[in-house]
Amino acid sequence: MPRYFFHFSDGKSTFTDDIGTDLAGLGNAKKLAISQMRDWKSKQSAGEIREWSNWKMIVVDANGKIVLEVGFDLTPRPSRH
Repeated sequence: MPRYFFHFSDGKSTFTDDIGTDLAGLGNAKKLAISQMRDWKSKQSAGEIREWSNWKMIVVDANGKIVLEVGFDLTPRPSRH
């Protein structure tokens, strides 16, 4: 089963996932990324961050290749790398 890593970034800082998650494929990674973004955004809605437009989740495979990006608008964007 492939391992995926889910990093958060605002374009300046990146919070890395050093553990990763084994998933059946990219479709499951996409579902998990959207779910995590939704949860994180709802927990932070009353927090200090008010501007979410630059934030995204970057999904990386075990080889370090970016396979998916999900913005805080919850729209998946295929990697262009």
